This record gives sequence, C-alpha cells and structure tokens, in this order.
Amino acid sequence: MEQLFEIKKTDIMFGGMVVSANPFQLEDKNGKTYFRKTGGVGGINLENPQLDKLRGADEMVTDRTKAVLILSYPLKKTIGYRIENDNGFNRKNIVLELSKVYSEIYSEKEKYEICCDELSDLELKTIMVFEVNGEIYLESIVESKK
Repeated sequence: MEQLFEIKKTDIMFGGMVVSANPFQLEDKNGKTYFRKTGGVGGINLENPQLDKLRGADEMVTDRTKAVLILSYPLKKTIGYRIENDNGFNRKNIVLELSKVYSEIYSEKEKYEICCDELSDLELKTIMVFEVNGEIYLESIVESKK
C-alpha cells in the first residue's frame, strides 16, 4: 500500500465526525504559550521542530495505532500519508511524522506544484482528528510564518 496518495477533501468531510481539535504551540522560557513580538501564537516549525519547546508534547492526539495524515498547504492537491505507531500518536509523534513527510514532499517540489513557501516557513498550528468509517484522519492545519 502506497504511503503517499492523493485524497479528496470531501472523502473526509462528508460522513466523517470531528473527534478533536489539537492546537500545536511553543512554550516560552517560563512554560507559558509563546507569542511572537510581531503578534500571534507561534506554531511548531516543520523543518526544524523544537520538540523541547512543544507544549504538551506527550499528550495523546489519538490512541489508534494507524492513521492517515492529511496535508494540503501549500500543495495544489490534498495528500494523504499513512502512519503507524504501536502506542498511538502523541503531539511529538505527529510533529516528527509531518516533518518527515514535508521534507519528502519538498524534495520533489515540482511534482507537488509548490511555488512560494519554503519548508523553513511552515508551521503546524492545529491537528483536526476525524473518524470516517472507523478510520482516523489527522488533518494538519499548516500556515506560513511569513
């Protein structure tokens, strides 16, 4: 089974149920949510994740052992990526998986029609967890820090 595949957003949204929304934020040196000097909450960088500063790194996002990561920004198509972990997925696991798959995708930028944002600009803000027909989908909400 191919790990990376195109997915239609409607496959997830219709008939699926939102299980949870999980914000991904950094901590400042006092253990509080990190806010940028320019405003806004900082997400976790996908090229160089600072896992030691990830708030709630060990918190479980899903206890399911198999899931499909959904990636759409800044891609022209929505991509699904199958992941497995015997212990389910905490925030740290998901960041590591996303960092790996985004690196893979960015190594083939033309294939995925990525034009503008560099990998170093991308930050994970939220993971939306959907359940569709018994399968877990982890939709990544990624934005550019520019």
